[in-house]
Amino acid sequence: MPGLFEKLREVVLGSRCLDSNGTAPALMITVRCKHCGEEISTRVEKAHALQEQYEMVAGDHGEEPEISGYLLQKEILGEKCQRLIHLIMHFDPCTRLLKHEIEGGELVEVTDSD
Repeated sequence: MPGLFEKLREVVLGSRCLDSNGTAPALMITVRCKHCGEEISTRVEKAHALQEQYEMVAGDHGEEPEISGYLLQKEILGEKCQRLIHLIMHFDPCTRLLKHEIEGGELVEVTDSD
């Protein structure tokens, strides 16, 4: 029922997330190891891997926490070498990628995945 999901999403997050970006349940992330050049793909379930980030906003009953975005921290290991790639990704409240930090590799591609 995509219509019901979209309606619930609009009620919870408001109309700011009505576009289709960020609505897939998972991400496919591909990185390249800076040491051996291996490309490694990993699938991340948004519901389980993304950590909610909060900020305090003025509400009817004083300040209340509101989701300001999401954080993903991932360590990725390939098969060619034993060096970890450390990836940190920051997302907006609609789970759209804002920025990333990577150590030991480079980000090749991030796509939505069903």
